[in-house]
Amino acid sequence: MSHIEQFCESAIAKGDGTTSRDHEYFETMKSSIAHISDSSKLLPLLNHENAWVVCWVASHLLATDNTKKTINALKALVKKGGVSGFSAEMVVQEFNQGSFVSPLEQK
Repeated sequence: MSHIEQFCESAIAKGDGTTSRDHEYFETMKSSIAHISDSSKLLPLLNHENAWVVCWVASHLLATDNTKKTINALKALVKKGGVSGFSAEMVVQEFNQGSFVSPLEQK
């Protein structure tokens, strides 16, 4: 399985973070992202059918030079509403305030 496929599977499974394995899914997403050296390979995920994949990848991509495409994807999620839309709205808000950092960067 590719790192991108791993990321997608984990983002879908993690969803809104209410599963008992939330931490495992998050760590798998972080690890997958760490193995993808070219962030442009993640750009197609901004059009993924699953809102959580879009939200999580967009949350990471805001730290790159792809902000216009990423903000547009997040705003589309906001328009759809729901929990993922609310999450997307918070990401955009943090970014606009200048306090946003990718949650998936290795520390």
